[in-house]
Amino acid sequence: MSLLLTACAGPPVEVNPTPPGPTSPPSSTPPVPAGPVLTRLAGTLGDAPADTTRGDFQYVERRTWYRDVIGPPGPTGWPERVRVEQLWRTDDAADGRLVSVHVDGGGCIPDGGSGSWAGRTGDRFDQPPPRQPDALRTHLLIAGGPGETRSQDIVGGIAMLYERHAPTRPVRAAVLRLLAVQPGLLAQSGVTDRVGRLGMDVILPYTNRSGVPWRDILTIDEHSGIVLAAHSVLAGPIPPQDPRLGPEATDMIIAEAASYRLYVDSRRTPNTHTPAAGCQHPTLRAGAGQRLGRPATHRMAEHLDRLRQHHTTSNSNPAKPVGIPVLVRA
Repeated sequence: MSLLLTACAGPPVEVNPTPPGPTSPPSSTPPVPAGPVLTRLAGTLGDAPADTTRGDFQYVERRTWYRDVIGPPGPTGWPERVRVEQLWRTDDAADGRLVSVHVDGGGCIPDGGSGSWAGRTGDRFDQPPPRQPDALRTHLLIAGGPGETRSQDIVGGIAMLYERHAPTRPVRAAVLRLLAVQPGLLAQSGVTDRVGRLGMDVILPYTNRSGVPWRDILTIDEHSGIVLAAHSVLAGPIPPQDPRLGPEATDMIIAEAASYRLYVDSRRTPNTHTPAAGCQHPTLRAGAGQRLGRPATHRMAEHLDRLRQHHTTSNSNPAKPVGIPVLVRA
């Protein structure tokens, strides 16, 4: 979007840095209006690890494939990276721990993004999410900022929710019911995420204020309702961009389309050292057989190259560094 990792059920998911992209296997169905599908799922949700595990801390693990936008892009764009982030947090966000590493060429590299995650009780988004769709909508829009109330802001808020919380069944049901009333959403069953977990894509097509056609996609487990992955794809040609955005505006849009967030684990845990953190994680330890390295497939690189061929940009001026792209965009 159970398929996610749990503390005691089955081996950890092994994430391949060169995984096949999200796919629609032959068994996938054509996209249909999402409302009835999501409403039905909300009423029949099965257990997820967050419902069956116990402990003082929520544990959330995410892996993100992205382009590292620093300096001018090279012949094939900016370099690709894989970031692994582990978050432990109490329900009130008063105590916690965040550990972040990069995986490169099969090796695990601490990136300095580790330390205490405490004293965030003043951040409303980090407080327990509501269990009613209307109240949840208000909560999710905190992430978008004032005036951002579009469907893409809702979808982006849900993606962020899964980065900061381990939602229980009532919250997951509210998420699905909120998505069900968003106009224009489509659902496609029988798809897989980057590690082969079967789910359903919830797809939001739209054109942003810069005229760029996007499809924001949440891949959801059709049993538990957990969000398995979040990503965006370009749905058509990129129109000429405002020259004030700089000569690399189109390249940055293409780089954003290469971003992919995989929600690997979402449950409760007794402390901030379970499971092991950073490069000591079972799938990241040296000799553990993990294959993390180059994050994108050759097919994805070819796709980005084809997009780039339609848009000539100058590489003469360095671009400002940016963080990992988010789903919410102007």
